[in-house]
This record gives sequence, structure tokens and C-alpha cells, in this order.
Amino acid sequence: MRMVKALMDNPTLYLEKYLHELIPAVVTCIVSKQLCLRPDVDNHWALRDFAARLMAQSCKTFSTTTNNIQSRITKTFTKALLDDKTQWTTRYGCIAGLAELGHDVIKTLIIPRLSVEGARIKAVMDGPVVSNIDKIGADHVQSLLLVSTSQQHKSVIQMSSSFNYVAVIFVRGCSPYCIC
Repeated sequence: MRMVKALMDNPTLYLEKYLHELIPAVVTCIVSKQLCLRPDVDNHWALRDFAARLMAQSCKTFSTTTNNIQSRITKTFTKALLDDKTQWTTRYGCIAGLAELGHDVIKTLIIPRLSVEGARIKAVMDGPVVSNIDKIGADHVQSLLLVSTSQQHKSVIQMSSSFNYVAVIFVRGCSPYCIC
């Protein structure tokens, strides 16, 4: 991933011809269910975050109306996020990838899913111990959701004095773990 970052940061290279080779590697580091041999010890979460930032940079730099890179990537992440059987690691990567694409993506694709994701997290955290890896994954997803949607919640809370009813409806749709 650092090599891809170095290539993208080099202004003398024309990478558009090679995107079809670079993007699958970056997406794999974001959504793969297992990136290391010991997921409970190794910090694959940081790799997913770095790859998500790299993917967002790729979308901002290379996405056009012809190649539709951002819309195709968004569709890939959303499809995996909507699947009930998606592993926590993949779910984390999808949310990280979508969150890095900006406020509009957060507002339209992540915030409407907060109540569903919150219920899923609560089921793992409050339910019987299934797996320590599941609890760690749910905790990371919860933290990521709080961080990635916090700016949106601040905006809603600030506008609540002017548009109280709309803000209350918006905030009530949040995850039970939301701190807004």
C-alpha cells in the first residue's frame, strides 16, 4: 500500500493506464475478511484505514464520468455492507472506505444504516460470547461509526435550534451507541 501511495504521489507518473491493476489490490486490503495470520494480535485495522484513504485519493484523482471509479467503488462497498453475512472485518473496511469518500457519502449511505448497524453491534456486545474476534470487530465498527458520523451529528445538533423537529427525527434514527 505504501508503494501505491508513493506512485500516486509522484506527479511525473501517468497512472490512469494502470488503475485496473492498482485498484483491485487496494480494495482487497479494505474488504478482505482476513489480511493477517493473527487478526487478534496484528493491527490489520490500520491497514484497512490506510487503504481506504488511498482509495478515496484514487477516486478524487482519477474518477471521471467515463470510468465511474467512485460510483463503482461505492457500489462495491455498499453491496458488502448490506449483506447480513458480511464479516466484521469486511464491514469495517466498507464503512471506512465509504466514510473516506466524503460527507455526502456519509450522509446518504452510512447515516441511514446507523440503527441497523447499532442493533447488530448491540447483539454481539450484549449477547452470549460467540467469539472474541467478533466482539473486537463490533467494537472497531462502533468506534468507526462514531468517528465518521460525528461531524454530521454536530451539524444536526447545531441546526436543531432552527429546525428542531427535523433534527430530533434525525438524531432519533441514530445507533443506540451514538453519543450525540
